[in-house]
Amino acid sequence: MTDQLSGHALVEKAFSYMTTLAKELRKSLTSQFDSKYKGVAFNRVESAIKQEIESWFARRDKNITVKHDRTVTGRPGELIVTYSGTTKDAHFKFHVNGIFTTSGSEDDASSYLKSMNVNVDKREFTR
Repeated sequence: MTDQLSGHALVEKAFSYMTTLAKELRKSLTSQFDSKYKGVAFNRVESAIKQEIESWFARRDKNITVKHDRTVTGRPGELIVTYSGTTKDAHFKFHVNGIFTTSGSEDDASSYLKSMNVNVDKREFTR
């Protein structure tokens, strides 16, 4: 028989796996926004990010459940979307930071992805 992992080891394992998924998610989101959402109105960017993240996790790993927590609008053209998630071993949060170039100051101005990051912090993983 194999020994059961401790709570700390389970959290470490989940963090390591989620770090790998974050890189894949960033790559997927970037390619989607470079092709499918190029020039989308900035007021539709948040819903597009949420839709893409939730559908990506549904396709990629059905054992991870993610739920949108909140969205913060930073400087003009910047969004920070926070998600909470669970696996069978851990609870965690991750943040998606998107910076967009807009063609005006209105909410419905066309926007283009400048940079996208997916951040996973080990301090936000718990058993």
